[in-house]
Amino acid sequence: MITLKNENSLLEIVFDIQENDLPSNEDVYLSIKVESNGFSGKNDLWVLSAEFESFCHNLKLLEEKRKGAARLTSISPNELDIEVFSVDNLGHMAVEGNTGYTVDNFNHTVTFGFEFDPYYLTESIKEL
Repeated sequence: MITLKNENSLLEIVFDIQENDLPSNEDVYLSIKVESNGFSGKNDLWVLSAEFESFCHNLKLLEEKRKGAARLTSISPNELDIEVFSVDNLGHMAVEGNTGYTVDNFNHTVTFGFEFDPYYLTESIKEL
């Protein structure tokens, strides 16, 4: 699980690698929970395994170097697009993005962004 938060906001990503006989073997099923300054939402979605591996690798580099960014997007358009990034040369961190889905031709989306204590990135890396 990846958890990034501050006193008013939270991003929680729970992941499960699904092994099957389909061409998409080992794609990753994510559950996203977002609370950002009073706005909130949840979503369940799929990301490509290569995309998730790249995101995890870039998170580790971000945690180590305290500069750069890590981005993750969903297989289906507009279900997930997040970026975790360094805000400045001092190693302050932030996350921004959106998650959502369409039901009966209506879009349901939460857009969020907040700074968080780098401690949470360090702890999340241990989970990976």
